[in-house]
Amino acid sequence: MANSKTATLTSRQREIYEFLKGKILNRGYGPTVREIGDQFGIRSPNGVMCHLKALEKKGLITREPNMARAIQLTERPLSKTSLSLAGRIAAQRPLLSVAEGEQVDFGALFGSEQCCLRVDDDSLIEDQISAGDYLVTRKQSSYRDGDIVVATVDGREVVVRQYRQEADGVRLDCIKSQKPPILSSNIDVIGLVVGVIRRLGSRD
Repeated sequence: MANSKTATLTSRQREIYEFLKGKILNRGYGPTVREIGDQFGIRSPNGVMCHLKALEKKGLITREPNMARAIQLTERPLSKTSLSLAGRIAAQRPLLSVAEGEQVDFGALFGSEQCCLRVDDDSLIEDQISAGDYLVTRKQSSYRDGDIVVATVDGREVVVRQYRQEADGVRLDCIKSQKPPILSSNIDVIGLVVGVIRRLGSRD
């Protein structure tokens, strides 16, 4: 059901607003003016800006001037972060019952300090991380030995490894695979891996 703000939108404004909302909720930041234009066949950036100004005037978005992807929703829709617990599974045992109404809250994975990275190839398959998985990461000021982190090495290679502090730098060990460790003084840790999200294909 439309709220008082969206009720006054034209059909094109509504389409653009839903596009903005989808990008912000699904990838964490809004589209650029060019992306909006390409999506809706609007050739002129001024044409896109007219729609954005209308959405801003109607109180649906805010924009930071002179900043790319600076569109924010004024009312961020709430997403469901808990699921009903149907039971517990253990090998060679029947489904274990749980108290009726028991919920598992995954909200900790989706805090304001978290972001996610999509895995686009199978280079991490030996560590049970596949293409299409999402790594939920959290930026921290420090990391402990054994933490699984996403890091860049020499400003080029991006790896997912176990963090180890050495006297002369940082060592990055593989999680499970037999690849050799990486030892370098030029390692930038992007964030701590706090979860892996995998969506399996459905079958009829």
